[in-house]
Amino acid sequence: MFISNHEKNLVSIICAEIVRHNNFVLTTHQLPDGDGLSCELAFFCMLTRLGKKAVIVNDMPARAVFNFLPCFSRIMNPERYRQLKFNPEVAIVFDCSNRERVGNSLMAVSEARMLINIDHHEGNTLFGDINWISNTRSSVGEMCFFIVEKLRCLDRDTAECLYVAILTDTGSFRYHFDGRTLHIAEKLLKSGVDPETTADNLYHNNSISSLHLAGYALSHLQYDRENRVAWTVLTEDVYRKTGASEQDTEIIVDILRSIKDAEFVFLVRERKNEVKFSLRSRKGIDVRSIAEKFGGGGHNSAAGFSLQKMSAEQAVSKFLKYLRGRKQDEKK
Repeated sequence: MFISNHEKNLVSIICAEIVRHNNFVLTTHQLPDGDGLSCELAFFCMLTRLGKKAVIVNDMPARAVFNFLPCFSRIMNPERYRQLKFNPEVAIVFDCSNRERVGNSLMAVSEARMLINIDHHEGNTLFGDINWISNTRSSVGEMCFFIVEKLRCLDRDTAECLYVAILTDTGSFRYHFDGRTLHIAEKLLKSGVDPETTADNLYHNNSISSLHLAGYALSHLQYDRENRVAWTVLTEDVYRKTGASEQDTEIIVDILRSIKDAEFVFLVRERKNEVKFSLRSRKGIDVRSIAEKFGGGGHNSAAGFSLQKMSAEQAVSKFLKYLRGRKQDEKK
């Protein structure tokens, strides 16, 4: 079935709340990716068309490659939001497994009388008043399609945003999707999306600084033959020297994932008092279960976690020690 009765019911409930209320705050996780960001923009377009008031509040800026999307310039940071003195009735959080992942935008979310949580991560903490969680869906964009369609707001702008959400979270239709996803993508294309132009905007607009960062990451690539795992480490100093930002690491993870001799790969980013790990599966390894061992989560093929109060070198050493112990346990 294209959409289950359970999902239909949740779509109806969410649509009823959208119709009933007028002021909305939209947000997603820190370091917004194409899925969460594009869903915010799709809903902003939809709510505006319905005569509602909406604001998008993100803790961190998105990659500049997304600036071709409709209403991208309307995204604001928490500081600017405070100056608005906006009174949200409903907060909608996209693509977050728990409310803490929205970072400083939590302030705006907490002001709303109702919280709607739309996500496709297994292990979501169900932090909303209304929770639509479906880990069988390719992306939150795929889920949001049903809401936009039911409210009859599927114009070219919302279609383009939802298409980008699906395109980016499936790795350009390479993983975590099925026939339902393709059927929705077809409907979005029929609504006016130009797939070639969209792909060109997304994948052929990298900055020089982001490529310098990628160059550093690849030149410092490491490989553990015994565990068949590859990784690279990016410190705060590297970001300063290349002029790149954390948002520029997304293309690096995709490159690492292409290594044929690695069962899975990980990227390490050093922050103040925190080291973040982004894990990607290569050979069917469940990286979500690995991330959960360190308090993280995500999908089977893409997950992450953070380690506190240690250097990147110490964090990597701790993680590799765990992987070697895990490998030994598998051999027993």
